[in-house]
Amino acid sequence: MAFQRKSHIINDQLSPVELQKPSYRRPMWVAAATTYLVANIIGSVFSIGYLPIVTLAPISALGLVFNAFAAWGVLGDPLTRRSVLGTGSIVIGTLLVGLFGVIIEPDHDIDDLIQLYHKTTFIIYFSILEFVIVTALIFTHYFEQLYFKLQKQNFMPDQPRLKWLASADFRMYLGISYGMIAGNISSQSMLFAKSGFELFILTIVFNMDQLHYPLTWVLVSMVIVTAILQLYYLNKGLRLCDTVILVPLSSCAFNVSCLFNGLVYYDQWSRLRWEQIIMVTLGVSLIICGVLILSWRGGTSTAHLQENTATEMGA
Repeated sequence: MAFQRKSHIINDQLSPVELQKPSYRRPMWVAAATTYLVANIIGSVFSIGYLPIVTLAPISALGLVFNAFAAWGVLGDPLTRRSVLGTGSIVIGTLLVGLFGVIIEPDHDIDDLIQLYHKTTFIIYFSILEFVIVTALIFTHYFEQLYFKLQKQNFMPDQPRLKWLASADFRMYLGISYGMIAGNISSQSMLFAKSGFELFILTIVFNMDQLHYPLTWVLVSMVIVTAILQLYYLNKGLRLCDTVILVPLSSCAFNVSCLFNGLVYYDQWSRLRWEQIIMVTLGVSLIICGVLILSWRGGTSTAHLQENTATEMGA
């Protein structure tokens, strides 16, 4: 993701605009995106089918540490005391959410899944969730187009209230919005994948054929669609926002959304303990605090990389 971000920044610095290329025509972005995709496909298969949450949570938190080092090594983000403090807060928060935010659920056959998908609470919850996501996408797409229109025209609104539309902070907020939307979509992909993976396990391991049911292939199709959407919007977020801010917030949105999706879909409310609620709330708070600490640096990494890029282009 750091190299995807770097590819976007270098491309955005090209002038005139005609020299800029779409993502799929940039070797750095293609290599980085392919690596990310392959790693996530392999990782998802093992995480869904084999690894317990006590293993997944530390791995997820460790990934955020590597993200900070990647931002330093690839994007030129300095490792200051504030960076260490912010990253540490995010790692601890992610551990709390990962360890306390998942409730173990037994395997289900196709009949169980059909009943779960027909529940009134599930239909209402996911209808509201999809409405919120679609509404957020509409507004984010609109303001992104407005932002780039102002940038291309080198136009700064006269009214002070509207100047923030052309600011770097507004660009960062757009990226955060795309990242959190990607996290929510990814959590739905995980839910569909978990349901579908259970059916394949029953078919392959226990010789209980579940593949002749239409719902099985609907789940497979939804996994593919949501996975593509998640990658698409994560990439849009990476173009607009630093990885040290985007990745933790997207991960937080994913973990919290997974928790609520599981509570509603599998009707796990009776198994939710009060200490889990406290620890997950504390974890989310620590993640947000860590991101705020990192964001107060004022986009150091982006500015540093843009300066280096401009120097290289001038040379």
